[in-house]
Amino acid sequence: MDKERPLCFEFKKMHHIIIRAIHDRLVSCGFDEVTVLHGHILGYLYYNSDRDIYPRDIVKEYEVGKSSVTNVLQLMEEKGYLTRTTDERDGRLKKIRLTKKGEEVHRQTIEVIDRLHRDMEFGITEQEREIFFRIVDKMRENAVRQHISEDMQN
Repeated sequence: MDKERPLCFEFKKMHHIIIRAIHDRLVSCGFDEVTVLHGHILGYLYYNSDRDIYPRDIVKEYEVGKSSVTNVLQLMEEKGYLTRTTDERDGRLKKIRLTKKGEEVHRQTIEVIDRLHRDMEFGITEQEREIFFRIVDKMRENAVRQHISEDMQN
């Protein structure tokens, strides 16, 4: 193994490059106000529109603090991407739903990100993709196994 280039650090660097590229592409298409978390929330609400969604669902799904989610949802509501309404069964809960504008922003954002994916994967063969996914799967299994092992020691 090349000790000068550990795979985990390469993944982390690539993650940052991808996040910056997504942000830059979105800004160039006029979506300067859509952050990565906004995008995740838009997608989550879009693909779960058949059920009631609450802030706690976002907290759980993305492992983000409750106050951060509250702030992001408030900003997204101000931008007209979603509505928050009081639950009829429990007045303490707020249901979250995308607006038509939020749905459209989500669709446009996905188009930009899909184009970026195609551009970044240009020239990568199917065989290289298979190798990549085998490596990622092994690393994920090792990470899970390591996490379980540490939990058993504590």
